[in-house]
Amino acid sequence: MLHILLSHRDSYRDVIEHLQRNGAQAIFIGPEKVANGIRSKKDILKAMLSPALLRARGKWTACDSVLIIGWQSIPILAMIRAGVLPRPKKILVMGCFIHGQRARRIVNRVWRWLRFPGMGFIVFSQGEARNLIDDVGIDPASVHFHLWRQVLDGKTDAAAIADEGYIFSGGFSNRDYDLLLHATRDIATPLCIVASAHNQIDASGHPHLTIHRDLKEQDFETLLAKCRVVAMPLKSQGEACGQSVLLRVLRNGKPLIATRHEAIEAYLGHDYPGFVPHGDIDAMRRALERALHDDTFRVMLGQQILNIGLRMEGSSSSGEEIEQLLLSDN
Repeated sequence: MLHILLSHRDSYRDVIEHLQRNGAQAIFIGPEKVANGIRSKKDILKAMLSPALLRARGKWTACDSVLIIGWQSIPILAMIRAGVLPRPKKILVMGCFIHGQRARRIVNRVWRWLRFPGMGFIVFSQGEARNLIDDVGIDPASVHFHLWRQVLDGKTDAAAIADEGYIFSGGFSNRDYDLLLHATRDIATPLCIVASAHNQIDASGHPHLTIHRDLKEQDFETLLAKCRVVAMPLKSQGEACGQSVLLRVLRNGKPLIATRHEAIEAYLGHDYPGFVPHGDIDAMRRALERALHDDTFRVMLGQQILNIGLRMEGSSSSGEEIEQLLLSDN
């Protein structure tokens, strides 16, 4: 029997629904919905300490496999170590992302203390895999890289995709909006940023900037679909980041200028010509100006994005892949 433990119903919905259709049992230990899909550190800590974790008691046996999504994996694994919950035949942890070295060192110590036979991880970036193998000591056979490609809500109609001449940037985790603002301050093209209320953005002195906070998915994607070029400024630290925005870029075929990051390279390839180096304001400015004003370059970027999106549409679903990981002997 497969069991899924997650803290809110909207997380990884296509994966959960696929597993449930094939007989998996879902155990919800948090709120029904999370506003805009973004949780603060306080919300995550509350979920980790919630008495709702006790709902897991009596749900699985030593013959079952368990998928835990998110940071409630830490208290659940601790409860298994303490004998409060039975140790399943196989347990995989997914969706624990960190974007800071200090936090990573602390969590690594926790993983090392909690690890036991049958415990593994599903990761969305090679950096996360390397950390678990090299720094935590997890068996490489128990660390599974998965190219995340969830079907997201808010898809625009093809007729809504347009070029209204502005730069779009959006997303929450690991974003370097300060770099983007410096790079675009002297570019006359309007800049539209859709961020979380948790993002710190200093908009002073930028003459062509509009900021939206915590938009609904459909409104977010409509603004993305109508831009001329998408900018994705990422910090050099961190593991999986930017994928949800990238999936929207792919299905709308929008030219993308992005900070080089291995989480994005996994989709676009190392040779994608729209990458710029970390922390390089001048490189970001030059790449954006070229994408804005060089029609041949912009069309070439957009065509590469479309081709990558079409290839991904032909691949198996995330739910199918994760089901196979849970059922495999590793």
